[in-house]
Amino acid sequence: MDIFKAFPLDNSPGYLINRLAAKMNAVLHRAFNSAGYNITAQQWAVLNRLWEENGLHQSLLAERTTKNRHNVSRMLTVLEKQRLLERRPDPEDARLQRIYLTEKGAKLQDVLVPIAHSVIESMFKGLKKSDLESLKQTMDQLSENLDLLDSFSINSNELEGTV
Repeated sequence: MDIFKAFPLDNSPGYLINRLAAKMNAVLHRAFNSAGYNITAQQWAVLNRLWEENGLHQSLLAERTTKNRHNVSRMLTVLEKQRLLERRPDPEDARLQRIYLTEKGAKLQDVLVPIAHSVIESMFKGLKKSDLESLKQTMDQLSENLDLLDSFSINSNELEGTV
């Protein structure tokens, strides 16, 4: 079976999406840095979720930013050192940590959101509103399709002769 024949990576949707996301993250980080804020795109996502809903449980924050708990924990430590947020035990369940923005972290929204909007506007320059709506619908459909795949398995018989 030909399932492992040459696969042109440059045409792979996953590779193209990942490459675009990496570029977006790098440009956003540079834009924040040039304005004097050492905030990564991943940290931006954490802050953004807290601006939406302050006091989230650490595990829920990881889920809502699509990051693993360990990476979120490291990011929170960095943001805590910058005095942008603080962790507090949940009053009802001491095993859980709730994450709260400090006043400094809350005020950062007024500065970082316009920078992010500027980056996004530049990225979508030349695209029509209908293009953006179509892109969103396509990405939503792809995500929904992937959600339907509980597991991906390859029949071992398909692998014969591929090595």
